[in-house]
Amino acid sequence: MDDIEKAKFADALAEAGKLLELTQARLQRARSLSEGDQSYERVDLISKRVFELKVKADWLQYSVLGRIHAAGGNDRVGSDRRVAVDRRIVGMQKLLLSVV
Repeated sequence: MDDIEKAKFADALAEAGKLLELTQARLQRARSLSEGDQSYERVDLISKRVFELKVKADWLQYSVLGRIHAAGGNDRVGSDRRVAVDRRIVGMQKLLLSVV
């Protein structure tokens, strides 16, 4: 992938990240308006998956731009029982926060 393709790819990922961020906000609103039944649990699960996608999109964007190395942050496998998020995502987010 040459530099122009990398820049276009990174821009597309940045746009996807912005859309995912907007989606997270809307899902938080929907979760707060839910009646605490099965719909709350489903919206909560969707929120967690959107969070994971946002982190992955940011991770890939920074990886393509050479700001982080793709091998880091993927050392833990399994789910984080505290927040029901894939542990790799938590590691990726920590590394992203240290770079940003």
